[in-house]
Amino acid sequence: MATDKDNRIGYRYLFDSKGCSLSNRKELLTTLNVSGKYNATIYFGAKPRHGIHIVSGCSRYFIPGTPCALGTSEIRSEVDSSSEYGPFFLEVEVSTEADDVSSDGGTPGNHLLRQAETRRDEFRNVIHFIAGIIGLRFHRQLVLEPLNRNALAWEGALVHRGYAHPAIENLEAIPLNERCTEYLEALGGQFASLPIDWLKRYGTVFHWLLRAWHERDNAYTFIDLFVSLESLLNVVSDTRMSDEDKRHAKCIRTLIEKHACEGTEDLQRFFAKSVQRLRPTLDETFNDLAMAAKLQGWEADVEAFRKFKRMRNILVHAGDEGVQQELVVGDAEVRTLSDLVERYVNHVLFRDDNLYRSRWRPRRVPKDATEIK
Repeated sequence: MATDKDNRIGYRYLFDSKGCSLSNRKELLTTLNVSGKYNATIYFGAKPRHGIHIVSGCSRYFIPGTPCALGTSEIRSEVDSSSEYGPFFLEVEVSTEADDVSSDGGTPGNHLLRQAETRRDEFRNVIHFIAGIIGLRFHRQLVLEPLNRNALAWEGALVHRGYAHPAIENLEAIPLNERCTEYLEALGGQFASLPIDWLKRYGTVFHWLLRAWHERDNAYTFIDLFVSLESLLNVVSDTRMSDEDKRHAKCIRTLIEKHACEGTEDLQRFFAKSVQRLRPTLDETFNDLAMAAKLQGWEADVEAFRKFKRMRNILVHAGDEGVQQELVVGDAEVRTLSDLVERYVNHVLFRDDNLYRSRWRPRRVPKDATEIK
């Protein structure tokens, strides 16, 4: 009978290491202790210790009115030549001592797996550290394709593994009518005269917004959304420099290029930093934008922006010893930030709030203007 002190919990990543192999053997297994707290097991070869979870034929989205294929799911000890995966894998497993198992119903194994899931970010951080070093020092191909990520639990000698089915996003039914074509054709005249510089800068805004729409990890989605908004605010803040200041700045840059000789690059960097200080802060820029736009609920948008900027700083500076806050980015935060970013990107371009509708977005009454400004 296993005692609580025999129980362990952990997590593992399985990487499909394309093009990789061992030069003098079929497999390699090594164990490490990390920070005196975590046991790490690293496996290279064709037969990962916790198997290969393969899901095929699974829909990525549930589309209303159409069948949703859940696909097939199987766990293999190894793959054959017909498989799109393998034949060589890297498996990184991290574990630590479990807390006491609850006795309020349920099997000990399920309790341990839930414990492992609640500490998922902690274990992932250790795995990222190990896998990152392997990719950095050996080759990025070893960690190029994450295949499986799952919780592990050891009830004494008995191993429990949590395998999750890929997430299926529930979509909406979106019927398009002839007005879409009319609208795009009407935009064509405006597109033809867009300045190249304007196109580049707003292209960057949409690059990050598209990344956010494609991403499924909440933390990465949050960062992509905020970078899109930050790119937009940088464009907006440029408009606050007077034409006279812009002319002076251009003249100084020209003088540096012509007469600075060996110190040109250093002076250019210094001057760029000096000009940057003339710009308002992100908070000031967003406040001014929100006040000028006066979209419905703009006062709440200002408060939300401050909160989201703090969250962005915590995410970006997570490795800084001076930042001791823990942050969980959930669906609600991502949806709220997505709504805010999309509304203000749309407003800056079109001067209205007539953007796509979604069950996740509060219903707002659009304004009349439709022209790109």
